[in-house]
Amino acid sequence: MENGLHTVVEFDYNDKWFVLAEQIIEWTKYSFLVKVNETEDDFLEEYQVVKSYFENGNEYMDTVKGDELKKVVPLLIPDSKKYIDHPEMLKEFLGDIDAK
Repeated sequence: MENGLHTVVEFDYNDKWFVLAEQIIEWTKYSFLVKVNETEDDFLEEYQVVKSYFENGNEYMDTVKGDELKKVVPLLIPDSKKYIDHPEMLKEFLGDIDAK
């Protein structure tokens, strides 16, 4: 689900993640995600960083761990800090998504 600026990614049925920030770092797309509830109107206390790879026109994501995670988190967190500090902003964005 996407409204042009903000995206909710669904990995498995009702395993939904809101994209808080994305950065291209050394030619790789990294995303900082927060899990959202089933109705997509509230954050859950679960976060992850993923990196994307593309194959046959499809985008796939792998969880980032270890030293690579330590390297990219400082670059992603400044963009997502506003959502962490103000979770009501997520509800506004998700409301916009549902309206479309």
